[in-house]
Amino acid sequence: MYGVDLSLFQFHGQLTWAAFFLNADRTIYGRYGSRSPHRGMKDNDKDISPEGFKKALEGALELHQAYPANKSALAGKTGPAPGAKTPEQYPAAASFNPQPAEKTGGKGCIHCHQTQDFELMSAKRAGQPIADRLVWTYPMPDLLGLSLDGRERATVTAAAAGSAAEKAGFKAGDRILTMEGQPILSIADVQWVLHTSKEPGAVKAEIERGGKKTEFTLTLAEGWRRKLPFAESLSIGWVTRQQVAGMRCDALPPAEKEKLGLAADALALKVMDLSPDFVKDRNPSAKKIGLQKNDVLVEVDGRKTAMSESEFLAYLLQKKGKGEKAELVYRRGEKTEKVQLDLP
Repeated sequence: MYGVDLSLFQFHGQLTWAAFFLNADRTIYGRYGSRSPHRGMKDNDKDISPEGFKKALEGALELHQAYPANKSALAGKTGPAPGAKTPEQYPAAASFNPQPAEKTGGKGCIHCHQTQDFELMSAKRAGQPIADRLVWTYPMPDLLGLSLDGRERATVTAAAAGSAAEKAGFKAGDRILTMEGQPILSIADVQWVLHTSKEPGAVKAEIERGGKKTEFTLTLAEGWRRKLPFAESLSIGWVTRQQVAGMRCDALPPAEKEKLGLAADALALKVMDLSPDFVKDRNPSAKKIGLQKNDVLVEVDGRKTAMSESEFLAYLLQKKGKGEKAELVYRRGEKTEKVQLDLP
């Protein structure tokens, strides 16, 4: 990604590959390439296929044949100006010292996923607010209960019971024609609309069902992106654990909480392991303050209600400023201790 124009090529970096359908004047007809982070390695290709790619290509040709009469409908497929013209110009890239691949033999080049890392870390270092869209990036429609067929052109396979998709009116077999007025060719196009949408908010969709067109409104509730585990949403999920929290935690189930005399809705994050001190000037002091494996965090800055590891990491990243401390209370057997975690 060294030198790539980010005003044009904005896409989910956590992919094996991604494709853009472009007009020569830089108008974007659509995107292709998706992968649900929570799926295992064996079914990473569930959301892409030669059949689905061919149908998206055919859709792009249809848009090209109708161009430029449809240019205004395609305007939303190009995003707002990014924080840097190219990935290496993000301030956070400086410590990585990226170089063109031809100078390093590919060993110091910028990978796709690092572009999103640089954007988020640059905003954090500058003290800017960390919006959910920078953390839970390019969300899959599954988070709204909307499942799409990777072999078809943006065709619904299911709308989960009680989900935002079902409440909007989506049903299996529906083909999504447009969202927010943008022509939809693939799951990636749906992700783009969701990624750039405000929350709370709503997305208008036009669908085709049984040869007839219908309009639905998909409601986006506050915090809907957070259903995806934080450490699975970004390539820096593992870095965040090490450099922000300094530990990996799992939320205890109600039965385990009961054994500790805690309420079902109480905060209880069990320390599963502590990060190695391989970057001593960046890692927080989880080890230095005495935390050990199997300790149970029961309070974070006065908060005692349940939170997942994802919520814990997001809180540290989004709410705590550079150099601040987080006050933690943990249980170790019958012992309760209060410590302060230094944040980098």
